[in-house]
Amino acid sequence: MKKSLIALAVLAATGAASAQSSVTLYGIVDVWVGSQETGLNADSVTKVGSGGFSSSRVGFQGSEDLGGGLNAIFKLEGNFAADTGVGSSTGGGFNFNRQAYLGLSGGFGTVTIGKVWTAMDDVLFNNDYAFDSAFFAGNILQVNANYEGNPGNTIKYANSFGAFSGAVSYSLDEDNAVKEDIVDFSIGYGAGPITANFAYQLQNGATDEKLTAFNGSYDFGVVKLLGGLGQYKVGASKSTDYHLGLDVPLSSAMTLSGGYSASTDNAAAGDNERSGFGIALNYALSKRTNAYVGYTQDKTENAAGAKTDENSLMAVGIRHTF
Repeated sequence: MKKSLIALAVLAATGAASAQSSVTLYGIVDVWVGSQETGLNADSVTKVGSGGFSSSRVGFQGSEDLGGGLNAIFKLEGNFAADTGVGSSTGGGFNFNRQAYLGLSGGFGTVTIGKVWTAMDDVLFNNDYAFDSAFFAGNILQVNANYEGNPGNTIKYANSFGAFSGAVSYSLDEDNAVKEDIVDFSIGYGAGPITANFAYQLQNGATDEKLTAFNGSYDFGVVKLLGGLGQYKVGASKSTDYHLGLDVPLSSAMTLSGGYSASTDNAAAGDNERSGFGIALNYALSKRTNAYVGYTQDKTENAAGAKTDENSLMAVGIRHTF
């Protein structure tokens, strides 16, 4: 009888420990069929692609209750190309190229160390039209600048205070011969129909690169207005951008989103101009599966007004999350 009671106590203790920790497998599979044109005067190519709406990925995340409101957390996440099955769109083997970190969370906020998204990346894409998909025409920070979204070797702190949230991150170059650390901070606000975000990134180097971004939205109910401003500066060269867009709910399951993007370089940066537009329709087939269709086109012109680059994508696809 005593042995039975001891065995039950051990089992109960084991069960309690298990209940205090968890590990979750999750991911996204996203494939599309469409026509893509890449480069000036290039022929369009009919293709099957991956990540039209969201990057295809798989990951593990977990937490353990350490007591007193303190939790140990981790995440391991990597991209894969759903159209070919390879570990990345460039054909490399699978690795945790998106996130790989360990951290602590509690009433003080969350601290993570490893390969994590920077504080700027937390808010940079929050108010892109076309659902921040491949049909978003892009901006200077996301496309044309040497932007680092998850450089690795990063220490990050994030917290929220009511309607406000904020984060700061520091990424080490780990090389005494150079100084190429990356520093980010961001602050966000969301309450009622309004969201607003501000972020800044300093990439140290021979010439420091400074990136600043602001975006926001206002939900009128029948339509949501989206917009953003950005600046990239290195030495005397400076580029600025903006985008404006709308989300229009057509039904409880269907939303149409589209907008326009533009960016300009000053004389020191070459006086180039970029512009583009995109539109996408999203239809929720279930809570985890959605179908989409979209089109985007962008171009670049030099100081003389001559077109130097042009790209377009028209596609229909499906995304499943698990």
